[in-house]
Amino acid sequence: IQSMVKTRSMRRPDGTTLMPELWRRVAKFLSPSEILIFKRTSRLGQQVTADLLSGKIVVAAGRKAFIFDTETNKLLHILEGHTDSIWCCKFSKDGRRVVTASDDNTAKIWDAVTGTLLLTLSGHTNWVRACAFSPDGTRVVTASFDETARVWNAENGTLLFVLEGHTAVVLGCAFSPDGKRIITASVDEKARVFSAETGECQLTIEGEHTRLITCCCFSH
Repeated sequence: IQSMVKTRSMRRPDGTTLMPELWRRVAKFLSPSEILIFKRTSRLGQQVTADLLSGKIVVAAGRKAFIFDTETNKLLHILEGHTDSIWCCKFSKDGRRVVTASDDNTAKIWDAVTGTLLLTLSGHTNWVRACAFSPDGTRVVTASFDETARVWNAENGTLLFVLEGHTAVVLGCAFSPDGKRIITASVDEKARVFSAETGECQLTIEGEHTRLITCCCFSH
C-alpha cells in the first residue's frame, strides 16, 4: 500500500497522470484492511475507495446489533427489536441495509443509514442462525434450527420459497457471487447447493465430512 501511495502521481509516457479510474480497478483487488490503509493515507485513496468500503462495521451482542463508523470509532446506531440473542449480522453489498438473524425465530432487515427497522422476516419455527443478502440486494437467505433455509424478498419481506432436504439443523447459508445459487451447511454432515431462482436442490455434497458442517461459502 505504501508503494502504491508513493506512486500515485505516476505519469504516462505522454506526461498525463494515471487516472483515478485505473486506481479504482486496482483497489478492487485489495483486502478490506488494505483498503482502509489506502483510504486513510492519501486523498487519492479516499477518492478511489469511496464506493468500495462504506467505513462502517456492524457487531451483534445479545439482543442488539451496533453499527460503528470505522473512520471515527463512533457508535452510529443501536439496532433494537429482537427478543432473543442475535447470531449473525450482514451488510447488503451497497452498505445501505443490515440483516440480522436471531434465536427469536426471525430475521430483521434494517436501514444502515438511519438504524430504522425495515422488515421482520417471520416464518421459521426455530432459531435462525445465519443470514445473507443476495449480491444485488433483492433477496435474503436465512438458515434455521427448523432444518430449512428460506429465501425472502428483501424489499417487502415476502417468503419466496423454502429450501428443504436437510435432515438436521441448518447452520450456514450463502449466495453465489452471481446470485444464481445458494449453498447451505447442516448438522446432518451435508452441504447442499440450490437454485436461487426456483429453490430446487441441484447438488448434495456428502460422504466427505464425518461431523456437523457449520458454515459454507462460494469462491469469488
